[in-house]
Amino acid sequence: MDHSEARAAHPELSDLIVSFDAVGRTPVRRQDVITALEASGHERSARIARSIASRGEFFDEDDADAILLRSHLELQRLAEEIQHPKRVARLLGPLIELIDRPVRIADIGCGLGFLVRALTESGALGADVEIIGVDFNRTLLDGARVLAEAEGLDCEFIAGDAFELDQPADIYMSTGVIHHFAAADLGAFFARQAAAGAAAAFHFDVAPTAVTPFGAWLFHRARMRERLARHDGVNSALRAHGDQALVDAMRSTAPDWDPLLFDAVGRRLAVLNVMRPIIGIRPDLVDGFVAGLGRLGRRVTRP
Repeated sequence: MDHSEARAAHPELSDLIVSFDAVGRTPVRRQDVITALEASGHERSARIARSIASRGEFFDEDDADAILLRSHLELQRLAEEIQHPKRVARLLGPLIELIDRPVRIADIGCGLGFLVRALTESGALGADVEIIGVDFNRTLLDGARVLAEAEGLDCEFIAGDAFELDQPADIYMSTGVIHHFAAADLGAFFARQAAAGAAAAFHFDVAPTAVTPFGAWLFHRARMRERLARHDGVNSALRAHGDQALVDAMRSTAPDWDPLLFDAVGRRLAVLNVMRPIIGIRPDLVDGFVAGLGRLGRRVTRP
């Protein structure tokens, strides 16, 4: 099954119940989503969609937002349990040492800003590194700001297009974002980052191993309470892009970067390889970056 078929076979409701673009939010017709899911044989997905309140002919935005907030809080717990911020800091640290300070990092699709908040709190990347969160969903960003204030953190969260910032980023990163893109759209996503002049990008996503779908199902049944979070968490594992698809998309559209894989599928025990990044990096920085990783450099693949 190719990725376009996987997207159709395993829809994520978080992509369907809200709609955002660079201008703002547009209402989503509730029955259109339900009818499309039923017509394609996704009755369970349709049942969850029907459970979301309506406001006239559209999904009730307050109800949809509340569900997404609860789901993202559960995702934050997952990120805490796999110590994702520490993994990100270990990889970004050696690169940051190679580029001029100050360094600006943009977290694309930051949601509730857990990674931004965790890295800010730890100070693991250095005092002269600015980390900002960017997302189209203003409700999630409002939640991120509330959490940052409660934690006593000075974090910046911006609503809009991460590639249209007043001050471009030196490094782009994301977590659990790229599986939302169709394979045909990955190239444009990578190209815009390289064209913005970024030194590198680190995009972490589900590793599509043989055990990933079962592991995702088991974890989400055991740890998630929100129906949409359970549904989308499992489907995200089934929609994940393979290593070669990511490398090919980056190589063909971002010629100013060299694609690298860390913990490529098949290089590590599948049960240990939950999230792995595709890395795009300026060619002149590759050797220094890999050397700076020390023993972790052995886990880098240069396709």
